[in-house]
Amino acid sequence: MARIAVGGLQHETNCFAPEHTDFNYFASIGDRPPLARGEEVLRNLPNRAFGMSGFLANMAGRHELVPLVWSSGAAGGYVTIDAFERIAGELIGRLSVALPVDAVYLDLHGAMCSVDFEDGEGELLRRVRAVVGPQVPVVISLDYHTNLTPAMAVLTDGMAVYYTYPHVGILSSKAVARRRARFASCRF
Repeated sequence: MARIAVGGLQHETNCFAPEHTDFNYFASIGDRPPLARGEEVLRNLPNRAFGMSGFLANMAGRHELVPLVWSSGAAGGYVTIDAFERIAGELIGRLSVALPVDAVYLDLHGAMCSVDFEDGEGELLRRVRAVVGPQVPVVISLDYHTNLTPAMAVLTDGMAVYYTYPHVGILSSKAVARRRARFASCRF
């Protein structure tokens, strides 16, 4: 049984939107679960139409899941410095405390830009990799219209991308993420 850290930070940035997406938007959004921390990730996301939901369903009882932070900000303007640093910082802090882990799974969108980072996912993955090192597999799931960057490719060991819109393939793409995580590490 592997010990897998799970988390996510999703945002589909519209660089033309005049309003920035702040922390309160992630924390209290109405059409999706608000920011979830620790065990809230495991309680609030099963049986829903989110990437983390499918991953949790596929991993139930198979591995020890260590929930970090999960948040989805839907679509909006640039993510504020405060929002990005608070959520990413908490995810990285919880990951640091959770060590050692055998793998990391992150539910991302793939099109996040913050005020400071044009490649929000790449920056988050850089921080994750700095904590876990090169030997721990990092597997991500992405929306089908992700803006895949070199950093995202270099810093991960596997990716699963949604197949359709509407996202009817979310649960099956998470099964792919599980298989890719297993492939990346013989311990799965």
